[in-house]
Amino acid sequence: MKLKISLAQINTKLGNINKNIKIHEEYIKKAIDEKSNLIVFPELSISGYYLQDGALEVSLKKEKVLEIFYELSQKIDISLGFPEIGEDSVTYISQIYLSKGKILHNHRKIYPPNHGMFDDLKFFGKGKEVKSFDTDFGKTGMLICRDFFHPSLTLLHYLQNTELLILTSAIPVRSSYRENGIGIYESTEKLLSIYSLRFHTFIAFVNRVGFEEGICFMGGSMAKDPSGKTILSLPLIKEDFESVEINFDEIKKEIFNLPLRREEEIDIILNNLKEIKNG
Repeated sequence: MKLKISLAQINTKLGNINKNIKIHEEYIKKAIDEKSNLIVFPELSISGYYLQDGALEVSLKKEKVLEIFYELSQKIDISLGFPEIGEDSVTYISQIYLSKGKILHNHRKIYPPNHGMFDDLKFFGKGKEVKSFDTDFGKTGMLICRDFFHPSLTLLHYLQNTELLILTSAIPVRSSYRENGIGIYESTEKLLSIYSLRFHTFIAFVNRVGFEEGICFMGGSMAKDPSGKTILSLPLIKEDFESVEINFDEIKKEIFNLPLRREEEIDIILNNLKEIKNG
């Protein structure tokens, strides 16, 4: 099974939902023209990141997001980030996946950070589920920013036999500038190579660009194949859009050559986790 996926590394306008909807529509139509099957946007792409006290004002129910992109989702699968108002009236950082006029999945960020320049946890609740879901192209999973820096959550997708892992973020330029690049970009790229190689999965990583409150977002979106190889790389800092075709048959070859999934014993993992939890 083959899938053509577009990565939309966009510059979102903080708090301007209507403007951001138009930006999304432009890129979605561009992906349709390129005959892509799926387009992925960054974390909180519909609203901007540093919402703080304005988070509730721009939060949307997931059904509203479907309504906005209903017609376009009939032509291409869409994954985008938005501030969600949940059924419990709590706001969440969420990533939705739309296909054929339906919500296939909605992932709520599990680890909103609250240190240094980050204060997500002051304004957003924590998600509780890590679930993969079926699409027309393969089993897919989604994680948002700090989520995938926790290897435990990526492991949960691996144990569900996820074939495409959609990782979205709003990572700012921080840490050190080095002679050959930005420190946070280098560490992220290495991490994703390890995940794709050892968990035998394709990865679509989409990070935003632009400025908010004096903070510059990194960009550097990329796609990885199940051997850990980078098959698509977008530039740092600059807004960009690129597409790449992936073939899920490559996963079968990797698993045959190194059958880690076949060897896994979930009961061993569960029993040891229980012992660790109980001290």
